[in-house]
Amino acid sequence: MGYGPQEPYEPYEYGQYQPNPYPPAGPPAPYGQQYGQPYGAPQEHPQGTVILVLGIVGIFTAICAPIAWVLGSKAKKEIASSGVHYSNEQNINIGRILGMVFSIIYAVSIVLTIVAAIVIFGIAASTSGR
Repeated sequence: MGYGPQEPYEPYEYGQYQPNPYPPAGPPAPYGQQYGQPYGAPQEHPQGTVILVLGIVGIFTAICAPIAWVLGSKAKKEIASSGVHYSNEQNINIGRILGMVFSIIYAVSIVLTIVAAIVIFGIAASTSGR
C-alpha cells in the first residue's frame, strides 16, 4: 500500500511486563494550592490572622486596636530582621494599619471628650456662681 516495510509486531503475553510509554506523573497538589504552585511556597506568619482579626475588631472595641498595632509592628520587625517572606504579610499590614488608624481615632475622641467635659463644667460653674 505504499507505507513501507513494517517491523513485525510482537504482542505481549498476559502477565508480562509492558513498559509505560508516558512519563511518571508528579504527586497531586496539596489541598488548597494551585497546580502550578511550587511546594516551596512561602509559609504563613503565625500571628498574621490574629493581627488582622484584632485590627478589624478594633473598629468596634477600643482595646483591640492598639494591640493590633503593637503586634503588627513586632511582626514587621521580625519579618525584616529574618528576611523570610510570608504569604500573609498583607494581612499583617492591613491589621497593623487598622490598629494605627483606630487607635489614633480613639485617642483623639478621648481628648475631645475631656476638653468638652472641661468646657461644659466651666460654663456650668460660671453660670451657677452669679
